[in-house]
Amino acid sequence: MLAPRKKLWSTPVAAMEAAARLAQVTKEDVVYDVGCGDARVLIHLASNTDCRRLIGIEIDADRAEEARRNVVVTNERITNKNTSTTSCCITIECRNALHVDYSDATVVFLYLVPRGLRLIKPLLLQQQQQTTATTTNGDKQSKGQGILRVITYMSPFLDETPVAKELVNVPHQKGAAWPIYLYHFDRSCISKNDQEL
Repeated sequence: MLAPRKKLWSTPVAAMEAAARLAQVTKEDVVYDVGCGDARVLIHLASNTDCRRLIGIEIDADRAEEARRNVVVTNERITNKNTSTTSCCITIECRNALHVDYSDATVVFLYLVPRGLRLIKPLLLQQQQQTTATTTNGDKQSKGQGILRVITYMSPFLDETPVAKELVNVPHQKGAAWPIYLYHFDRSCISKNDQEL
């Protein structure tokens, strides 16, 4: 289990707003939401940023189908609203997050339990560094190099220092403020420990 599943905890709007602010998502980004649920984070980012390529990973078939229905409505709304711009593409994949290729990701949103964070981290780093693309003249060009922006909600990476942290107030728990973290993973220099996890 990667995400909190005993009860379906959905990401509150305040956390989604903080995620967009911290990650500074642009139209050049490819955003992944691991354990996307009903796709609310992806829909929020598609509706409130310039990002046009977003991918949700959801292992539960019913939740993935719910997310797809929500995405259809959102894509239609964004396309109708922005007829002069490139339409938004939100894709939902019903898959185990540990069997996904994240090599094109530039931003990853994670609302996972600590064990889930431990399992996903080396996968993100390894795939990002090892993936290469061949250009038209036959040269090898690295894909997914540079800084990967990773947002975690509630749980931190225990072995990493966040670049930024915010506390967000949630309406369903008065007085509570939950943390959201921004990490920068340098995919061009992963450690041996991360490779072997």
